[in-house]
Amino acid sequence: MFYCAKLFYKVGCIGGDGMVRKRNLTKEKIIQSAFSLADEIGLNQVTFQKIAVKLDIKYPSLYNHFTNMDDLKIKMTQYLLNQLNLKLMQKLIGKSGENAIKEFAYGYRDFAFENKTAYGLFMNIPSIEDEEVYRLLKDFSSILHQVLGFYIKDKTLLIHKGRALRSLLHGHVSLCFLGYFQNPVSLEDSFQFMLDDFILSISRI
Repeated sequence: MFYCAKLFYKVGCIGGDGMVRKRNLTKEKIIQSAFSLADEIGLNQVTFQKIAVKLDIKYPSLYNHFTNMDDLKIKMTQYLLNQLNLKLMQKLIGKSGENAIKEFAYGYRDFAFENKTAYGLFMNIPSIEDEEVYRLLKDFSSILHQVLGFYIKDKTLLIHKGRALRSLLHGHVSLCFLGYFQNPVSLEDSFQFMLDDFILSISRI
């Protein structure tokens, strides 16, 4: 059965008019605004100047929190990975075996769909370039291995099967984002068949 400790995370505060009060400007509020702006205009079009307009601040203020856009994108990736790990751990409490695998898979897929624009950061920020991103990805792998450990005890095989499931999920999400799978046959059924095949493969080990 999956177990995780009690989770704590912060929720940003934005004024009733949608603007961040300048004296309360934080990294988290900037990151949330950057994600929101990315959904509106595309991730590659986001700049400090545009973020500043959205927050109703002077753009040099952002340099008090981030070195440049590359630094901001790394921090956005950290934020996103942390939120993904939190969501997965919450969904997996009390789950094991087949149910845990399905909760993990649907949780990952739904999170990607809910954060479509931001999901592209996963592919653009190499994990080895930032220690915190690397740590969060290791946490993600640990969650997955704990789920698969119900069936697999061999550590090497656990890594192989973990990679297989991650590849299945990322491939499905990426192809959906690129506009494939236009056939009217149920995409939900296809996803379920994919999971059933994977679960069958590890249940026979």
